Amino acid sequence: MNEGMVIVQAGGNGLLENGREATVNAIMKVVARKRKKNVRVAVTSLLKRPACNEEYERLRKEVNRDWHEKILAIKVESKRNREVGSSFLDMDDLIQAGCFLVDGVHLSQEGETKLSQRFIRWIRATHLLMEGRMD
Repeated sequence: MNEGMVIVQAGGNGLLENGREATVNAIMKVVARKRKKNVRVAVTSLLKRPACNEEYERLRKEVNRDWHEKILAIKVESKRNREVGSSFLDMDDLIQAGCFLVDGVHLSQEGETKLSQRFIRWIRATHLLMEGRMD
């Protein structure tokens, strides 16, 4: 039985073309495949993009809400069945407009640092959980 952890950070490049349902389902398939291998999965929210339009922002919020709800349901089920869980890492309060390069799409050094620090906190907490030192 494998055991480990993975962080899934989806990009928003195809969001408008692929749509809400396809975007949500693609990531949830990854989560399901990893969980079958006893891997703990964290899914990050799609990041705000200062350069994108209102339609992108609306879809982004809907996708994030869907992922959050689905991951929460997995978390509840996994607790009940004593299986590995999953997490949703919401980045909206962490990654602000000043965390992007001038293109308004890619993260700046500051943005990458904030994102990395958040990943490290999840990895440390998950490691403690896997060792049985956290509930």
